[in-house]
Amino acid sequence: MVRSLLNGRFENTAFCLLAPDGKERLSRSGRAPEHSFSRRGPRSNSAEAEGVTVAAMEKVARKYEARGDASETVVQDFHSFRQALNVASGDQRLLLFVAAPQKDLASTARTLAPVMVDPRIIGRFHVDLIGDKGDEKWMDMVSDAEPSFGPSIYIIQSDKFGQTGTALKQLPANTNGDQIKSALLAANKTFASQEQRKVYSQHVSDGRRQGVYFEGGVEYGEDRDGDGKIDRRRGGGNGRRSGKR
Repeated sequence: MVRSLLNGRFENTAFCLLAPDGKERLSRSGRAPEHSFSRRGPRSNSAEAEGVTVAAMEKVARKYEARGDASETVVQDFHSFRQALNVASGDQRLLLFVAAPQKDLASTARTLAPVMVDPRIIGRFHVDLIGDKGDEKWMDMVSDAEPSFGPSIYIIQSDKFGQTGTALKQLPANTNGDQIKSALLAANKTFASQEQRKVYSQHVSDGRRQGVYFEGGVEYGEDRDGDGKIDRRRGGGNGRRSGKR
């Protein structure tokens, strides 16, 4: 996917605005939104580039007004709990996690659909659902959770590096939408008042010093020359630092 957006190159970021079908491209592709919408690129005045980008995205959005009922919304769901926890930490959002029998997940997702598109909720949380046949290792990664309570909805705060989490709130999986919404808003109000914005360079430095490493599905590094292989760095190596990351 990344290579298709960057003319065969593989770099750590890629951007393109797609139509609702997930296929039609509505913008040029590049490393970041500024590359796609601002002709002068991100090296121009940042405020100007940002203004151009926002205006262009709003123009496109007006052509794709929301249709249908909120209950038809597809609820976000990650490939694994560890990925969900890690991404929630990186984005500094709370994670709404549902652990329930597979047969009940569809019903819970229908309840969550209108909740997650509420203007006060949208964009402020990540969501993950797991059935009774899913990976139960999540129990070892979350403190203050009571799986014996039965099918539940957890509001989880990830740790600094997304390796573990703490359950701030636990609700029955059949909790109604209004109660879930109230719990999310209350939890996020406290979270927002306490969470300190991460400084990227310092965060990476702290992670390396503590030996934090997240095993992803894609090899670390970039292929800027587009030869299909991760570029070698000076002094050897394939883009992955020696030791743990």
